[in-house]
Amino acid sequence: MNAPERKSLARGAVAGLMLLSSLLLCGLLGALVGALTGAVGICLALGIFIGFVVGVAAVRARFPDL
Repeated sequence: MNAPERKSLARGAVAGLMLLSSLLLCGLLGALVGALTGAVGICLALGIFIGFVVGVAAVRARFPDL
């Protein structure tokens, strides 16, 4: 009988970094678009929201059992 496969303990840290990096990247892109259009606050908030959604989707795709 085989022993169950052990999962790495660093998976949570990788998932957190994936979520944080998508938040920062999309927030930065939103701020850039906002600076070009003159609506920094709204575009920054929208970029952070989109980054959260993208980050959660990426983490769920990479770690479906987390």
